[in-house]
Amino acid sequence: MSFLLSAVCWAGIAAGNSFQQLANFTSQQLTEHLFVVKSNNSNTNVGVYIGEAYTVLIDPVVGKSNNEKLVNAIKKITTKPIKYVLNTHSHRDHTGANSFYMELGATIISNKNGIFHENNTRITTDKKHSLELGTDTIDLYPFISHTADDVLIHFRNSNTIFMGDTYMHKTYPHAYVGGSKGQFSIINKALLLANESTNIVTAHGRLTAQKSELSSFKQKATLWYSKIAELSAQGLSVDAILNNEELKEISKKFRPFSVGFFNQQVKKTIKAEQAMSK
Repeated sequence: MSFLLSAVCWAGIAAGNSFQQLANFTSQQLTEHLFVVKSNNSNTNVGVYIGEAYTVLIDPVVGKSNNEKLVNAIKKITTKPIKYVLNTHSHRDHTGANSFYMELGATIISNKNGIFHENNTRITTDKKHSLELGTDTIDLYPFISHTADDVLIHFRNSNTIFMGDTYMHKTYPHAYVGGSKGQFSIINKALLLANESTNIVTAHGRLTAQKSELSSFKQKATLWYSKIAELSAQGLSVDAILNNEELKEISKKFRPFSVGFFNQQVKKTIKAEQAMSK
């Protein structure tokens, strides 16, 4: 009876998404225990897992003035402490709140390759690392793709994958360090882990995507990388590649054409592919 009562009470608490009451925030409850939250001030999609023993956050950057608001909203759901903060990579729009949460007693878990701005105790990994939460298991897989320190985060029971900046809606591939090899390695892993019901959380923009959308992104990314590789193999200059009409048409499969952003992303893609080929 006590177990049943506990389960009923937990369900009642988790059902109340207190994040919906936060001004200038957007949120989505994915499962009984897992939420995605975003502050309009930062546009970073934040994971909040409310476990039976403790809370786990993913990339909890909501703007300095909103850190306490997020913590207070979590406290309305659970009295359990925030034990871990998981970083999908080391860019400041994903790690900027690390110091705040470490002061609250949280441990940061990140890719061993990461260059971070704090020297406090953290857990780093260069191979698969798992956290057993009782109600779920989180698997962290390190990659070199968007950065040298990406982490793909998979919640087994919640059937949710956090991909950070390695996959985003309506934009070109962002594999600035790992190039096409790194881009496809992390996408292929996500597709292997996912099924048609999996929630895939991107770094920015819309909170979640589905496996079919990630598969479509892979197809478009294949066209993008293949065309740039073909033009580069012809010995064309960067300016000539930028003016290639076929590449411009491929770019429109990702998002409406913007010459400035297109030029920037093509140059970064070329740079990454050249670095990876050495």
